[in-house]
Amino acid sequence: MMELKGIDVSAHQGKISWDKVAAYGMDFVLIRITEKGNVVDPYFEINYAACNKYNIPAGVYKYSYAMTITEIQSEARKVVSTLNGRKIQYPVWLDLEYHNQRTLGSESIHKMADAFREIVEAAGYKFGIYCNLDWYTNMICSHLKKYDFWIARYPTNDNGTLQERLRPDFGVGWQYSSKATIPGISTKVDRNIFYKNYVEEPKKEETAVATTDKLKEFTDLGDLYAGEGTGKPYLEKRTNAYLDDFQKNAGYNNYTKFARDVNSWGQPGCQGQPWCAVYQFWKLVKVFGLTKALQIMGGGFYNCQSVTRHAKQKGTWKKTPKKGALIIFRNGSHIGSVRTYDTKYVYTNEGNTSSAAGVVANGGACRNKKYKLTDSAIDGYVWIDYGATADQTSTETAKTLNTTPKFVGKVTATELNVRSWAGAENPKIKKWPLLKNGNLVDVCDTVKAADESDWYYIRIAGKYYGFVAKKYLKKI
Repeated sequence: MMELKGIDVSAHQGKISWDKVAAYGMDFVLIRITEKGNVVDPYFEINYAACNKYNIPAGVYKYSYAMTITEIQSEARKVVSTLNGRKIQYPVWLDLEYHNQRTLGSESIHKMADAFREIVEAAGYKFGIYCNLDWYTNMICSHLKKYDFWIARYPTNDNGTLQERLRPDFGVGWQYSSKATIPGISTKVDRNIFYKNYVEEPKKEETAVATTDKLKEFTDLGDLYAGEGTGKPYLEKRTNAYLDDFQKNAGYNNYTKFARDVNSWGQPGCQGQPWCAVYQFWKLVKVFGLTKALQIMGGGFYNCQSVTRHAKQKGTWKKTPKKGALIIFRNGSHIGSVRTYDTKYVYTNEGNTSSAAGVVANGGACRNKKYKLTDSAIDGYVWIDYGATADQTSTETAKTLNTTPKFVGKVTATELNVRSWAGAENPKIKKWPLLKNGNLVDVCDTVKAADESDWYYIRIAGKYYGFVAKKYLKKI
């Protein structure tokens, strides 16, 4: 699972030396924006400006003291007016932990949270809820659990370190300590892990950007075994038992379903041995079949150094990343695959590793990780041809579409298909393929189909993107 590490701060941290925080490395910062009485946190502007200066993605949180819908609407409006249209990458988090609010009951909490959300989203910001495990279990109704949650859970003897046994199996973020020590901050500070990267471009399927089916299949397969979205990655086994179960019989004896399957295909799966390369080979066979998988990795696919030599002979060895490529580390001691990359980082899917930062060979689990492009541990990449549509071209196409809503549109047709690209000949998106009469959507852009008809690029429910014929939407 991808893990982004960050902090949340308020006036309690006082003056922060943000240059030191940035140098230490921070994937995100969540800033308290207002405090009790709808007063702006005295350090909000300073902290917000510093995050912009050092290019640290930021979000804000509001500890709610509201006891009525009117009061929580006032809190939301104060947050929106303080932001004043300024950009934040992470959501506005509604902090629900005020003990007096518990007397209101779950249904009232639901209505109040929705009232806060409506104002925040109408202003163009993402919305999420922060609470502790007890609140999530006993006060949050099922209607609210469809939104993004940031969960607080840390031990009584909190010493600033991550306690794996307390990791929640729900939510997009985990506040795992309130007593962390960070260079540049003189006080203790809350430490967090997020599994969702709000800075990344929307997924290809939902932005309707063309890509090859095999590349998506390869990436999705890796995400599945890394526990993306579930928090339950595949763990190697102590013995040959429960090889197909993601979590049972976990141990460090290198028994896996991947080695078993590769052996059954008449290839050396090397059961009981380090399996990072066998895992990548297994994924390639699932996507391309045995013959092409062998062409990509060579007959010595179970050895990373052999894979490197084979790629150099075939001319597929490169020093720059490509989506779906294999990535080799530390003179062939470990291998992964490239999920995506940007100007600073490469994001990977790996077998026999752990969630710890840096290259971890023989770590026992499938995980999604990230590295700086300049990391000296990266040897290079093995490029793979997934089909006629290049991933670089898809990225360029994505940049031409505006993802910021321009206005709200209302569906006028009885039923309206949501397509993966402009034109009735294109397939429907999987996440939200059909709209009904009267449904409201955000209209982000206008494009021409191949037949020159006008189509809208829309956002549904704040997160799913697709295309609909312009004539079936009315601006409201």
